[in-house]
Amino acid sequence: MTKRDLAAALVAASLLIGPAVSAQWRPGGRMRIILLVDSSTTVSTMITHFRAGLADFLDELPGDPEIAVVTTGGQLRLRVGPTSDRAALLAAARAFSSDGGGNSLLETLIEADQRFLKSAPDRRPVFVILTTDNASGLGDVRVDAYNKFLDGFLARGGRAHAIVVRQLASGMTSRIVENLTTNTGGFFEAVGLPNPVPKIMRTLAGYVAADQ
Repeated sequence: MTKRDLAAALVAASLLIGPAVSAQWRPGGRMRIILLVDSSTTVSTMITHFRAGLADFLDELPGDPEIAVVTTGGQLRLRVGPTSDRAALLAAARAFSSDGGGNSLLETLIEADQRFLKSAPDRRPVFVILTTDNASGLGDVRVDAYNKFLDGFLARGGRAHAIVVRQLASGMTSRIVENLTTNTGGFFEAVGLPNPVPKIMRTLAGYVAADQ
């Protein structure tokens, strides 16, 4: 599948599902947040900014939601399971490091939803995504799997927010993440350098807090 084919498929999903987003969102109930962080080789030069951004998000977010930290370097890696222990989460944020390899964002997104969100139907599902996009193709992108995930996530009242660090050219990672945040009514921002990440993560925390 070419980049153009994937873009068309994602646009089609947006047109079909987008208008129903506000009706699908269910206020109330405790949140379970998946903090999904790119730990690929690309991130190795951005560690300081990513650590600060994760810590600032956790410091800024009020309330007592459950939060899990998962990373995408090569494959899903669970850094911290769903917990409201903010001290444990902050320790993981400050110890964040690159796992190397490619950015398995889509695979990790789908697996994390299956393992940590679908399994908790009494929790409101939220993704907070911090990722890079090096504008490369993703090979055999699982468009059908993404659309199936999106349908289910919307039906469960899911919300997704994201920050993407990328150059002027964007790749499939940006397209997928922007499509997901648009369809769920979440926050999205793309930046060219990692320096603003901590400030934007604090802003993003405000958007998450507004839904609590």
